[in-house]
Amino acid sequence: MNVTSTYPEDNGKYALSYHFSRRLIFHSGFLNGLKAVFLFVFCLSLTSCKKSMSNDLLVFDVTADFPVKALNLEEVADIEYLVLDVTDDDYLYSSFHTMTENFILCRGNNEVVFFNRSNGKPVSKVSRFGQGPEEYRMFPYLPVYSEIKDELFFLSMFEIPVYTRDGIFKRKFSQVSNTFSTTAMYDYDDDHLLIHGHSLREGSMRDSAFMLVSKQDGSIADVVQIPVEERFKPAFWQGIVGGLTIVYSYYAVRNGRDFLLTDYSSDTVYRFTPERNLIPVLVRKPSVHTMETKIFLHSWQETGNYLFFSTQKIYVDQNGRGWPPPKGYLMEKSSGKFFQTNIRTNDYKGKEWVLGPSVIQKTPNEKTGIIVLNTLELHTANEENRLSGKLKEVNEHLSEDDEYVFMILKFK
Repeated sequence: MNVTSTYPEDNGKYALSYHFSRRLIFHSGFLNGLKAVFLFVFCLSLTSCKKSMSNDLLVFDVTADFPVKALNLEEVADIEYLVLDVTDDDYLYSSFHTMTENFILCRGNNEVVFFNRSNGKPVSKVSRFGQGPEEYRMFPYLPVYSEIKDELFFLSMFEIPVYTRDGIFKRKFSQVSNTFSTTAMYDYDDDHLLIHGHSLREGSMRDSAFMLVSKQDGSIADVVQIPVEERFKPAFWQGIVGGLTIVYSYYAVRNGRDFLLTDYSSDTVYRFTPERNLIPVLVRKPSVHTMETKIFLHSWQETGNYLFFSTQKIYVDQNGRGWPPPKGYLMEKSSGKFFQTNIRTNDYKGKEWVLGPSVIQKTPNEKTGIIVLNTLELHTANEENRLSGKLKEVNEHLSEDDEYVFMILKFK
């Protein structure tokens, strides 16, 4: 199938006009798309949430009351605590970006700071902010780091510059189009980035797509479009004076050799395989389009015995109190039954944890996740005698400059 897609622009320099001799993935072709539609209708007619044993399609009711299952976090994950060394002012950071096998990447002052994954010591930083041809013009956004080739990619304006972790410039290439807004970027494989974004033509959410983009020159290898009835914006006005709140969105989650792809205007989560097939795996009900107060369903975090989910109610609070907390759920693989979760840990009395992509900071390793703990919260909990074990020991050795403790989860 040959498809032409054109994004008009003011100067035409970055106009995206290309013919695919490859596939424009719409499900796995038109016929597979029709099959999927009938499959959705059948699954949505079920009276209870259950796993379809013949096609592994899950149906989840975001409004249902499920029985509660209590778990210790230690049952599903090995826990490690890490504090980053900020004794050197040259390596101060404000927030966490991502973790690779050997490094933790954080955001500094218009720079990306690398810390050693094992001991938290600073390693290097990329600080090339400026107007020069080998510099970036805005703070490093959506960083992706490939250890194999020592290449750091991030979005800066409508360009993607590439550096080593020591800040040596390697190359840069244009983003898809300057009328295409990139909202997320992932390390797909050795040769490609997986980019999610939407067109800025005639409204900010007219079109939305995932794209496989070459790490070498930014050329598009494939386009993955998820069909939706009607698209809505992933941002809501909140607060008495009107503040724009962005819904935390997790569009792509690595799951084994696959990626789980979510478009929040769709009622379906898809599995995107290494063969570039798009397969429906999770259907939510009721439809997000029928809900006045919307509830978002994210994809899942898989462990040996469970799939962990979370939902988020999108409640526009005129008093500016923020979103209600997310709700956690799990599905037992052995029975296919869903439960609401009550997850505790031995080291933090009274603290309930929600597992799932909306809460856990994901890493390129699908079996590893991070929860960032604020030290002020930990100090308060310690004063209330709610900390014990390793976490209490970590808290007692914190300095006044330490703002965060990284809780690293290695899922079993």
